[in-house]
Amino acid sequence: MQIRGARPEELPEMIDLQCRVFRSDGHERFGHYIHGDSSYQYGQTRVVEEDGGRIAATLRIWDREIRIGDTAVRMGGIGGVCTDPEFRGRGYACALMKDAVSWMRRQGYLASVLFSAIPTRFYRNLGWGSVPMAGFRIKHLGRRAGPDAGLGKAEWEVEDFDETRDLAQVIALYEAHNRQRSGTLVRRRAYWDSAPARLRGILPSTVARRGEDLGGYLHLHLGDERAEVLEVGYDIEGEDALVALVDHLLRACEAKGLDEIAAQIPPRHPLAAVIEERSSGDLYLTGDSAMMIYPVNLKALFSELLPEWQSRIDEAAGGLVPVTLRLRVGDQACSLSVDDGGRLTLGDSTDEASEVEEISLAAGPFFQILLGESGWIELESAVEATGPAVSADRSSLLAALLPRREAIFWAPDHY
Repeated sequence: MQIRGARPEELPEMIDLQCRVFRSDGHERFGHYIHGDSSYQYGQTRVVEEDGGRIAATLRIWDREIRIGDTAVRMGGIGGVCTDPEFRGRGYACALMKDAVSWMRRQGYLASVLFSAIPTRFYRNLGWGSVPMAGFRIKHLGRRAGPDAGLGKAEWEVEDFDETRDLAQVIALYEAHNRQRSGTLVRRRAYWDSAPARLRGILPSTVARRGEDLGGYLHLHLGDERAEVLEVGYDIEGEDALVALVDHLLRACEAKGLDEIAAQIPPRHPLAAVIEERSSGDLYLTGDSAMMIYPVNLKALFSELLPEWQSRIDEAAGGLVPVTLRLRVGDQACSLSVDDGGRLTLGDSTDEASEVEEISLAAGPFFQILLGESGWIELESAVEATGPAVSADRSSLLAALLPRREAIFWAPDHY
């Protein structure tokens, strides 16, 4: 067995394997994933070569940037993990995943994300952690908004998305709406234009316009049983455009006889409150634990986050005392120190090994608090239930660095 990057002449064989495992009609789609992605490099497709040169298993690494807090870090998305049915049970998928982490570390990736279509235990056994992403459902839609309700003085008109007219403004609005939303991807223009993004439905379905101004967009799927909101964006300076989009959504549901709206969007997002208010429906909380993350290089990741973390220390305004702790995630560790001047520094995992208090976290809880899906304060008791108590000074530092905030990974960005 040999694990390596795919060669150009092997791509048709690799695509054939994916079609046998995932979908028999996927040749064109899987081909676009490669040939329609300007960020693709052959090394990103990892393959297991069996004796005789046959490809027995493969996976794909996607080169992306994810926001952790307000900071964009390089992330390798893993998808298309599959083994030829003839070769299953030989540990090839495990070997591929370990190889992928090593390759990403060499290439400078800081974290990796995947969306599991199988029970997550397989990936957890390899050190990955589930990060539940919150969502909501609103059922029993009651009062519908009238044709002009909610438009008010803004007079927003909701129209079908027109790429020629709207795309540049949608891109700008996406950036403004998400630059401080932890978990979102950085979408450069090449990403918006790429075939994989288009295949996954990155373009919105409707927009709210007022003359030359675009105030919001909505990506909506009307199914047979419910409406699903895949993504929403609007001018954060006001919610008039969001209200107009929600009224459009409710009228679309009424026209199709749908009585439920679902979204893998945090219930704290204003969208949920506006739908609930405009429909008089009942709000239910949901979630999805298929998102899994791995810290490819813990200290390098912390180095990228250091400026933002320092700003949080500064905002604590003397509420912290000098303290050092070491965070361990799996087989990686990094120390954090705050001096008497409030300066935060990083150290190696071996710094003052016998004296520094170490806090060990599984990958799942670690990324929950790193992204902000939960804050340190909320998870502290769970951490202490499986390990030693955390001293008050160290807990105060972690509470300052790791507050709760809205975290979201928009559905069109899944791979």
